[in-house]
Amino acid sequence: MLLKHLINPKPSIIVFFGFFCVFFSAFPLVQFDIGIVFNHPYLHPLIVLFLSIASLFFLSTGINNMIYEKNIIRKENLVVGFVFILLSSPFINIPEAWISFFLLLFAFNFLLESYQKELPFSQFYNASMILAIITFLFPGLFWLLFLLIIGGISYSNINWRIICTIILGFATPFLFYFVFVFLIELPLRIPEFFNFSWPRFLSFKETDLSQKIWLAIFLLVVMFSFFELFSWLYKKSIKSRRTFITIIWFFIITILISISFGWKYLYFSTLPLSIIIGNYFVYTKKKRIANGLFFLLVISSFYYKYMIIFNM
Repeated sequence: MLLKHLINPKPSIIVFFGFFCVFFSAFPLVQFDIGIVFNHPYLHPLIVLFLSIASLFFLSTGINNMIYEKNIIRKENLVVGFVFILLSSPFINIPEAWISFFLLLFAFNFLLESYQKELPFSQFYNASMILAIITFLFPGLFWLLFLLIIGGISYSNINWRIICTIILGFATPFLFYFVFVFLIELPLRIPEFFNFSWPRFLSFKETDLSQKIWLAIFLLVVMFSFFELFSWLYKKSIKSRRTFITIIWFFIITILISISFGWKYLYFSTLPLSIIIGNYFVYTKKKRIANGLFFLLVISSFYYKYMIIFNM
């Protein structure tokens, strides 16, 4: 029962976690050449492989530590980080998204730090400023500004001064960008925040068998996780309850963004989804079902990785 070892983990499990990140990132190389799996228009495949391993380890541990330190999930665990690794299975060759996700973690952390702050101006300013920087790579994440407002409402510290702070923080990187472009005399390029399009997602018939299996198990785990969350949400502490409401909105907004701007934006939905699924695996009383689902998710993720080129 792997879940048992990931809750209140021993030092040996933490070492195993690090090796698992390396093994899971490099697993497609069992079947395919590195130049095919980690092909990138600007970067050497070895650099992309290194970034894949590094991002998987630091992002998973970053999410895990943030959730535990903020007492959102009170039990010490590596489940949230492990779940994030498994959910990131379809995303193997997107260095720009890894960098943006890393910055998004800081923005979300600042939002969580605003809880019970009398004057959380610096938290909201920093969060909105980071979001503005990310939009240079992923313009659709502009709409996560609504998450800051929802978080402020949930934490009962929203007012007109906070909204002005959010706007000022978001405008700051663009002000520096405009000055830089003016001095260097470069062409001005503004992110297209409203460039909505209906992206084409693969139909069920077009997907590979490994993708169908992974998606089926993934959706089953998501269903159990949301049922567990809504069943026990009223019993959680006030902070956890309000934070999980924000996390649910985080998930909804990122899904809507991915529908409007493209499938790569689905990668950012793994942040709130990892927390929700991790909460289920940590707290559910039906351990046999949870262990079975977790085992199936692990196996299907490895199968998905093994056949990854056919899914791209």
